[in-house]
Amino acid sequence: MLHTSSHGQQLLILLGFLAAGLCQDQKADSIRACLDQGGVQATISTDATWAKDTAAFQFRIAPEPVAVALPQDKSQVATALSCARNASVKVSAVGRAHSFQGYGYGNPGNLVIDMQAFTGLSFDNATNQLTFGGGANVGPAAKYLWDNHRRHFPHVRGSHVGLAGSTMGGGFGTTSRFLGIPTDNLASVEFMLHNGSIVTGGPGSDLHWAAQGAGPSFGIVLSATLNTHAIPIDGAVSYSLTLGDVDVDIASAALLKIQQWVTSGQAPDELSLRFQLGTFASAGFFYGVESDFDRAFAPLVESVRSVAPAVNLTKTVLPSFWDAEVAAVGPGMNDAAGGQLGGRAFFVQSWTVTNDHALSQKQAKALLQSYHSLNRTDLIGSGFLDLWGGISRDIADADTAFAHGKNLWLIRVDGQLVSGIWPSDGNTHMQALMKPFESALKKSAPLRSFVNYVNSELSVKEWSSRLYGSKNFAKLRKMKAAFDPEGMFSGYGLAIPAK
Repeated sequence: MLHTSSHGQQLLILLGFLAAGLCQDQKADSIRACLDQGGVQATISTDATWAKDTAAFQFRIAPEPVAVALPQDKSQVATALSCARNASVKVSAVGRAHSFQGYGYGNPGNLVIDMQAFTGLSFDNATNQLTFGGGANVGPAAKYLWDNHRRHFPHVRGSHVGLAGSTMGGGFGTTSRFLGIPTDNLASVEFMLHNGSIVTGGPGSDLHWAAQGAGPSFGIVLSATLNTHAIPIDGAVSYSLTLGDVDVDIASAALLKIQQWVTSGQAPDELSLRFQLGTFASAGFFYGVESDFDRAFAPLVESVRSVAPAVNLTKTVLPSFWDAEVAAVGPGMNDAAGGQLGGRAFFVQSWTVTNDHALSQKQAKALLQSYHSLNRTDLIGSGFLDLWGGISRDIADADTAFAHGKNLWLIRVDGQLVSGIWPSDGNTHMQALMKPFESALKKSAPLRSFVNYVNSELSVKEWSSRLYGSKNFAKLRKMKAAFDPEGMFSGYGLAIPAK
């Protein structure tokens, strides 16, 4: 029997790493040569622009693609896909590199197709639909539509965020309660499939359905079209509802009063509300006239006062809808590029709660207690509940790939790095921190989550159940086998596996 010493084992491991690195370098050189021959600009790790071309919003996960292609037109995207196939590597697309889990750069060894050249915007006066390129950002698209056509599409609270990725991942925003989430407003998607063919997934098609929650698993988004909306009035009310210096017991009771106000039908759809887990304060916007806001909010304030006597409501009337957009999202909404990418190292978790399984007193208290149990010097917490409800009452889980029918709350909790290097136990610590809440939640209903904010450490079984449900996921797997039989777009953590 052959015995290997400890030193010999270490040597074998080292040789394995060296061989893997050599193979990676050879693939990088091969893909670079292929892309160069096809006239496609590209970078690899030895290039001076590598750090810039692999800059991501999420600092916790270091991007390790084999190369980054920067196509300028559709034919060059097809060339990049061909080069990836020849080198036997997976492909992922990146828009603004804002994925909280680094999914745009995918798994180590991917060829990344950077869509930054695809930023075109156009508006169809006959359909009132906006078409945007696969590399467009939220801020410039929203400003173009408002400045030129006085219309709006629901979007995330981030002007610098890629529009394609955030839309396909849910994209909840301040106007989503009365206009639907971005996913609901996706009218069609122009995909390039694994073989370079171009197809448009329009209403009623399988690809359109899949794009509403799982689009990156099926192809490169060249462009997409959104339904847009007229705003009831060119103005809004910005408000804040504070509870004063209260403890978790009072804060959770106040949260339940807010929930009761909503589920009893008193909260207007034109209202956004975000309850901060740290301060217990709520804030948002009302897209209507001040008198209607006062009338709707008066019973809520009185109800909350019964458990939190120091409750205080403040408000500001904003003169235009665009003022509300800038207040909700930030000054980057007026920037030609949507502002700077920025970034931080953090770990995100999310849950959604439905109208038919609203938060109980025990669950609300567990949420606040779990969040406030974070007591570390290297990590700080950030978290909120966004009020969903609104027109989602008319959405069924089967209507889109992302199952979000009857959603009432969107809950998000982050653990953010204070400084230095992300701790080795950071992910497990944040999951353990919120385990009491999660355990309380799943006693009343199956756990649900949100595509843009999904926990990157969940197993396929866990995230597929939380995001899609068994029936939607089974349909997605069949579609994956049909539209991406090579598994070319499978090199990232949330990729739909083929059946």
